[in-house]
Amino acid sequence: MTVATSCESCGMPLAGAEDHALSDPAIPYCTYCAPEGTLPAPEERLERFTQWTMRQEGLDYPPPARRPGRT
Repeated sequence: MTVATSCESCGMPLAGAEDHALSDPAIPYCTYCAPEGTLPAPEERLERFTQWTMRQEGLDYPPPARRPGRT
């Protein structure tokens, strides 16, 4: 069995078992990418990544509705 040293999804370093999903070194993903042990569907991962990025940038999510007459 080969133990991954970085998450195969995001590249986060996996220094110890606690960094692996479910604290299982056999799982090649980090606890953030695969909180339940397997990767969620691509659409869900994109949605979570978008939400996280917008929070980091201090932006509202979802974006407010556009006002009529504005672009």
